Amino acid sequence: MNLADITTKCYILALIIRDDGERLLLGDGAYEFKDTQQHFQPNTYANDVVELQGTDGQMLAGQVRRTATQTFSGYIGDATFSQQAVESARRDFMMFFRKQHFYTAVYIFKDGTAIQRKRGYIVDAPSVPELWQKFPEWSIGLNFEDPNYYEYAENNLGEEIYAHIQSIAIATAISGGLVWDAIGATWDSVGAIWEEGGSGGITTVTVDGVDSAEPIWTVTGPATNPTLTNITTGQTIEWTGTVPSGQTLIVNMDEMTASLEGANVFQFITGTWVTLQAGNNRISYDAQGATGPSILSWNGVVG
Repeated sequence: MNLADITTKCYILALIIRDDGERLLLGDGAYEFKDTQQHFQPNTYANDVVELQGTDGQMLAGQVRRTATQTFSGYIGDATFSQQAVESARRDFMMFFRKQHFYTAVYIFKDGTAIQRKRGYIVDAPSVPELWQKFPEWSIGLNFEDPNYYEYAENNLGEEIYAHIQSIAIATAISGGLVWDAIGATWDSVGAIWEEGGSGGITTVTVDGVDSAEPIWTVTGPATNPTLTNITTGQTIEWTGTVPSGQTLIVNMDEMTASLEGANVFQFITGTWVTLQAGNNRISYDAQGATGPSILSWNGVVG
């Protein structure tokens, strides 16, 4: 079930996407919302301090997590649903929400636009009464590690489309034998142009959202030991190894994952996950043997 397949006259729907790709649509069809409940909550913040102490009482670790809880509830089926169909929907609901998964909530509006809230986990177990009720009530509570709402769009395959994509030129390519033109572009010895605004190999990336963004970093080979630095925030991340020609390394700063042609290569990541702060960021990209730029992609925070 993709966004392109969903049509509704409802004010808002919630497409819940499990981290393994399974999807469940709430607010329409088998899982109607209660009319009296607000299912699209404003952005709220709460701080939960998590501390780990040793046997001597000394604090070993501390963590502050911003959280936002969202409760969904409604009825299974309507007057057209048979008892068998209601029971099937009840089982599907209970099977979909499992403790060991993370969930994304995509809120879909009447005009087809959507926004998302990411990395939710179950805090109130899925509940559906047995069939002694004609229309059983369902409920589920998800706690989202990040309370922000992000831009969201999909292609026809259900893959997320990023609203912002920017090339990051290779800083090390700008070395001897260069000519600076009137607008700050540099030409290397083989005639390639690197438009850097006169910053000597630094790309300015602007985030227009109301909060910071954790981008997707894409490196297409050949590239050895690619390194990305946000000079503005002081964060640097490096992947140690070689990306062969024509292959792609994808580093997800939000999910904290790294894959090379789909294979997990997280163990070769060192440094700090790079965040793009709201406003301007000065970004540097270095890689040995690289012949082209890397790419940063992200969806901005909308509220």
